[in-house]
Amino acid sequence: MTDHWVSTYGSVEIEKDQITLIIPAETQINKDLPVTTPSIPYAIVRSNIEFEQGIINFEVKLFDSESTCVIGMAAGLNTEFYGGINILGAPYGFAAYKNNKWEPAGGVGFGTNLKSDHWYAVKIQTYGSTMDLYIDSVLVHSVTYNVTRGFLNLYLQGKGSVSVRKIQVDTQKPICFVVMQFTEEYNILFKEVIKPTCEIYGYKVVRADDFYTSGLIIDDITRSIKECNLVIADITPDNLNVFYEVGYSHGIGKPTILLSDRKREKLPFDLSPFRTLFYDNTIGGKSIVEERLRKHLAAITKSQI
Repeated sequence: MTDHWVSTYGSVEIEKDQITLIIPAETQINKDLPVTTPSIPYAIVRSNIEFEQGIINFEVKLFDSESTCVIGMAAGLNTEFYGGINILGAPYGFAAYKNNKWEPAGGVGFGTNLKSDHWYAVKIQTYGSTMDLYIDSVLVHSVTYNVTRGFLNLYLQGKGSVSVRKIQVDTQKPICFVVMQFTEEYNILFKEVIKPTCEIYGYKVVRADDFYTSGLIIDDITRSIKECNLVIADITPDNLNVFYEVGYSHGIGKPTILLSDRKREKLPFDLSPFRTLFYDNTIGGKSIVEERLRKHLAAITKSQI
């Protein structure tokens, strides 16, 4: 599909590989005005590029050291997450725009005098809830934030033209990390229901037994939970490892779907408030949990776009 960008607010010039904020002559702003002046012109440019995980590269040329160029990703209903140059007072950083309000998410480079005659190379790399920001190939900042499937957009602001060029997006499959006991009955549920159902919705599905490293297994697991987009956990048996991983997922705000065989009489107290998909460990029961899992995944996907 061809990439398209359309301005939904403000004046921009969109060329083949470059987008430029245009300031009409009658609204030219004094360059000496503070950047916090509400009347500083800005533009919002939206695209048809669907993104959840991967790498975004682009180059930015500023009008002055206080001009802003950030790229936005979906982060759930009424929320977008932005990263780039000059955001909420930080020369380099991230911020969320939630319910029509900006919320800082961390920045660096304070005291830096950005150049107006330099094309800055910007790279944002996302894997699960970890986001890295690179400026001119240097890793300058990392944050943890859950972005979701949606369309990319640009926010440009300045007292003069701000240009963006060479936008390249390398989209990677979102990852679903499955937490469960490694016994035959759960292996069958994983292979026959969970894995194929998640793959239908575009997820790469992994479990802890997919790791082949010499490091500590707990480090591999916590890193995988951080870097995944969704956790599915079967909490039928009282498995302390599973409960630890579910608790870690909830602790960092990772979207989590819980499964349990109906044979379990009662859920642990701390998990009982969470919505759980109950199933019967039969052929018919597996088809029912597959259907319910599809509905959950469809709802997640729909809410993210």
